[in-house]
Amino acid sequence: MSAFKRILAGLGTGILMASILIPATAVSAGAGGSCYDSTVRDRMFARRINAARKKTGKSWLRLDPQLSKAAKVHTREMVGRNTLYHTPTNTLTRRVTNWSTLGENVGVGGTVDSLHTAFMNSPAHKANVLYSSFKYVGIGTIKKGDRVWVTVIFEAASDPGSPLCR
Repeated sequence: MSAFKRILAGLGTGILMASILIPATAVSAGAGGSCYDSTVRDRMFARRINAARKKTGKSWLRLDPQLSKAAKVHTREMVGRNTLYHTPTNTLTRRVTNWSTLGENVGVGGTVDSLHTAFMNSPAHKANVLYSSFKYVGIGTIKKGDRVWVTVIFEAASDPGSPLCR
């Protein structure tokens, strides 16, 4: 069916979690169009991810509004619970409906830069950032107090689809 790997790493610059979900086939057709406007922090993360990919000869990831909406919903839930955790598999596959390969990095830390550095210093997070098959990324950040919370969802297929955008 699918492989699901979760790794928890506590780092000095923040706390991070990475996972990848690889199914045999896509679940269902998705919704088209834009449904989410990215924030400055979301775009900062995307620029840092794409710079890291460029250094290794990987293609750039397109910031996708449907993936970003799903990422922001999860980040809002983490902030509300004040707990870092992955989107449960069944929830993620309901929020992103037309996918072939999904990866997710979540973290909380002081700044976009410190979190990106922590992601790149963690083998599991770095593997998601640099995975060649990923072509799209969704990023949802929220700053609460002196902490930045982030969910980053990676996807290989175009138009990932999301009922959150209907």
